[in-house]
Amino acid sequence: MSYRSRSSLSLTEQTEIVKQESGVIRCREMAKANDLRKSIPVRVGPQSTSLIEPAELESLTTTRLCLEPVTTADYPAIASLNSDPGVQRFLCLSKAPPTYKQALADLPCLLSAPAPTGGGLWCISNKSTGDFLGLTLLLYTDDRTEVEFGYRLLPRFWGRGYATEAGHAVVNHAFGDLGLTTLCAIIHPDNLPSSTVAKKLGFLRTDCITRLGFNLDHYTLRRDPLINGDRQETAATN
Repeated sequence: MSYRSRSSLSLTEQTEIVKQESGVIRCREMAKANDLRKSIPVRVGPQSTSLIEPAELESLTTTRLCLEPVTTADYPAIASLNSDPGVQRFLCLSKAPPTYKQALADLPCLLSAPAPTGGGLWCISNKSTGDFLGLTLLLYTDDRTEVEFGYRLLPRFWGRGYATEAGHAVVNHAFGDLGLTTLCAIIHPDNLPSSTVAKKLGFLRTDCITRLGFNLDHYTLRRDPLINGDRQETAATN
């Protein structure tokens, strides 16, 4: 049925055609999302963690930042972030970075990724200006054996300490509120800014894994040393 002949159809018939065409478009967008997911390296680790359905996220705040659960209003900003070549340099290793349209189509998949109770993705924004800065996350690794900490920021906000500040809030939330005992971070060895952030948060490089022909550093952060350190600091000040 051509578009030119629709004027002669009843409203019911025209509505049915629109529904069918919408379904085709939706299938095409899902196919694009599947292609994008295939470009993400598989990550594994030694720790076994029980899979729990994601729960609603709490909002977190720091001196300069607000970390809020993602809403549909954030989709355009997140798609711009995820389609930025600089952001994807060490994330999308096997293929070219996604286009804005591909990144937008993949968002439902990204936001439904398995996470521990209370974990997921937070939008990072500037308290003073309200500017969207990027994302931070607590998600299960692809094999669902570990909980991974991660983040990504728009390039114009790099080098200002935002990643470390947001990371402290997420790590403290993970260990203090969610009861997690271990976190991991998977970082490309050439990604020096991210490895620096991880080390500032207390992560230690514990392994090297190879995925899709790329060597990736595996960092681990355990809750007990942090708790013991807090106790020692408290004892020293009392």
